Amino acid sequence: MKLLIYFISFLSGFSAMGQVSGRVLDFDTKKPLEQVLIINKSGNEWTVSNEIGAFSLDLKASNFILEFQLLGKQDFIIESKNIENSDNLQIYLKDDDLRLDKVMVTAVPKKSKIGSTVTLGEYAINQVQAYSLADILKQLPGQEVTPPSLNRPNSISLRTANPNDNNAFGVSYMLDGMQLSNDENMQSYSPGFDLTAYDNTNTGIDLRTIPASNIEEVEVISGIPDAKYGNLTSGVIDIKRKAGISPYHINANIRQGNTSLSLQKGYGLGKQLGNLSVSLDYLNANADPRNSLESYNRVTALLIWSLTNKNKTLRNSFSLTAHNNLDDEKFDKDNDDGGRDSAFRKDRGIRFNNRLNWKPAVSLIDNINLNTGFSYAYQHSYRQEFRNDGGRIVPLNLETGISKGTYTPVAYLMKRETFGQPLNISANISGDKAFNAGNTSHSLTFGFDFSYSDNKGRGKEYDPEHAHTQVSFSGGSSGLEEGIRQVNFKRSVLGQFRFGAHLQDNITHTFSNNRKVFANLGFRYDSQNGFSSYSPRVNLAYELTNRLSVRGGFGFASKAPSLAQTFPGDKYFDRVLADYRTSNYSYNLIYTHKVPIEKNELEPSKSWKYELGGNFNAAFAQISFSAFYNESFDGFTSDNIIQSVYLPQLEFSFPNSETPPTYEIVGPATMILNYSLPTNASTVIDKGIEFFINFKKIEAINTSFNVNGTYTYSNSASILPTIRKNPDPLNEEYLYGIYNRTSNKQDMWRLRGTITHHISAIGLLMSFTAEHFIRSAVYASFADIYPIGYIDASANQYSIPSSERTNPEYASLFLDPDSTEDRITPFYNNFHFRLTKEMRNNISISLYANNFLNYRPTIEVNDAIRRKNEAISFGANLKYEF
Repeated sequence: MKLLIYFISFLSGFSAMGQVSGRVLDFDTKKPLEQVLIINKSGNEWTVSNEIGAFSLDLKASNFILEFQLLGKQDFIIESKNIENSDNLQIYLKDDDLRLDKVMVTAVPKKSKIGSTVTLGEYAINQVQAYSLADILKQLPGQEVTPPSLNRPNSISLRTANPNDNNAFGVSYMLDGMQLSNDENMQSYSPGFDLTAYDNTNTGIDLRTIPASNIEEVEVISGIPDAKYGNLTSGVIDIKRKAGISPYHINANIRQGNTSLSLQKGYGLGKQLGNLSVSLDYLNANADPRNSLESYNRVTALLIWSLTNKNKTLRNSFSLTAHNNLDDEKFDKDNDDGGRDSAFRKDRGIRFNNRLNWKPAVSLIDNINLNTGFSYAYQHSYRQEFRNDGGRIVPLNLETGISKGTYTPVAYLMKRETFGQPLNISANISGDKAFNAGNTSHSLTFGFDFSYSDNKGRGKEYDPEHAHTQVSFSGGSSGLEEGIRQVNFKRSVLGQFRFGAHLQDNITHTFSNNRKVFANLGFRYDSQNGFSSYSPRVNLAYELTNRLSVRGGFGFASKAPSLAQTFPGDKYFDRVLADYRTSNYSYNLIYTHKVPIEKNELEPSKSWKYELGGNFNAAFAQISFSAFYNESFDGFTSDNIIQSVYLPQLEFSFPNSETPPTYEIVGPATMILNYSLPTNASTVIDKGIEFFINFKKIEAINTSFNVNGTYTYSNSASILPTIRKNPDPLNEEYLYGIYNRTSNKQDMWRLRGTITHHISAIGLLMSFTAEHFIRSAVYASFADIYPIGYIDASANQYSIPSSERTNPEYASLFLDPDSTEDRITPFYNNFHFRLTKEMRNNISISLYANNFLNYRPTIEVNDAIRRKNEAISFGANLKYEF
């Protein structure tokens, strides 16, 4: 207790060591700028400029890095070592347009000695024609720049040569401080089958739902994140949207079958009420007019209300987002069914979050932050097909036993639909305290976070009048076949709670030679799906010289399973026992076996990350490189489950030709069930290097060069064995063979270079981007042809000793030798062009050309001829401010 009191007194003793003050002015007009946010990046202090542009900030350390931020202006950074008098600073902010001396049009490392965060600013966002966040992220190393793809869900995998759902699912998206979630999405109809092209269960956020028009900046953390970030395994993508006073802004895009239009405006509501930013974004996409079922329409409305109190001790930002994809029922009129094939996915919802930052008038703590969020959506996935094969038997029984089924009409519409109402509630509270101890500065943060996930939808609909072929039978069946029944999400899904806590100290120590060492030391606790995770997070850096620094780090992270994985629903298996149809009656009997599954007890997926790197600020360029090793384990995959059940054997009696037969049970027979459930069994190792080289602008020719690249090797595997059915149907002793599972090994090496010609005096920018796909390979995996075990007709599982695996007794289980070869894709290129002109009348026009040389090489991979690169694609963007 005495130690605690001493520690509190120790922290309380640190008061302001200095003050920095001054005015913020417009660079061109020299008029004062109000509501400029001034943040000390070396500590936790902040303030806002007043109506005459004046500001004053009490600092707890003599060394500081101040950043000045205002919508529509270029961020300005000043360090204490570069100023002599901090009492009356004059800060001039320039308009953030192409008349700046320097603009960055590519993804670049964040200006930090520690970590490997990548930043995409406004002009990098506009480097590609971006309709959504998906297009912006194509500029990251290892990604491929392609024309917008808006007719299917878009997601991203980070630092891997093998993009996959587990990697995409492990990416955490922070939107204005709120963590987005796809964990509640249950829009599937049967295992592994989505009704429409827009359903994306058990994977990452559909990036098309986040418009690019109102994004100000994106930060991507592919390395070790701070301890405040939870529920992730792959990385963090932090999205900052535009907020503040601004003129009307119209943004229009067109490219082939894709068009978008957005309107934005930032209003000043007075000193008491703050600012209100409003935006509306509409998107229409139909890349293939021949396919009327796959068009995509979205409208998104955004409102951000920002407020700072008079004493500059409280900042609050409230964000409200509403979206609707506007997709009504669409028919394929070119089909020979008379245009009755139809599909749609309705997705309308609302999301709001509130961010509160308070500077209490106490010395024990600098800031208290409280973030709350809520999201709700109504989702309806639907698909119908015309069928002319009626009279199929439809099972109705919801429990294990014998029952009569019904029949489908002769000609009917086969329907499948799922109703979902995903719901997420989240909150986090944190505090921070900055203090110095000699030559060491500390920035301590601590906090707690909470989230609740649920789905209140009606779930999967099951209408016998419109039964899908998967749940109906044309006649007798040879075995028990997996079927589908109605599932009500509201009744069968239990809301899932997630809780986390974190503590982190960002330490900077200055040596006598003015060299610095940086250490971000964090620890995080998570409770996910009833399982606990403990996550150390460490990032270190050291300044070797004024220009060269080295860094490294390691960290652990975990990701909770989705609701669809946790609550897959009961399994039903049906077999037709009788089907008699005469002119007097139609009679059928079906045996149904139910496998009740209340909850699938899954652990979180997990990952360890390790990273080494360095930064070199040369006279001619800024160079950054990172070497990484990521090990993901307990990833989600499907487990093949085989079990035996007893099937009743019936004997029928036919008393006469006018009435259905009667039956009696004469004995049981053993049948095999084969189905899958999500489990923790996937492992992936991703390792490689990535680098950035940003050459300084050559003023004589107004040109700059940027290069980034990556090499990544990925090894994906599963701890589960492979189970294959014996090709000999009469061999019931060895009904299934069990084999060692092979791993999937891939690598890729990609480079991207950008040449930017920028004439600031006339607001002109031209850029050429060359993508070099140096190499990619899928390495041959040679399967073990000899079994390690077998399953008999009673679903009993047996191991085979190593010395017996080649015994001829198991010859029927031997696999044919694998004849696969390495698939190596040779070198090829792609080239893109952008031209932007900003005019004095506030009109900006951009022209884009993907693969502007229409270079589509044909390459040979293992005797197969393939064509690379999509055809040349043109797009245009128009912006107007008034």
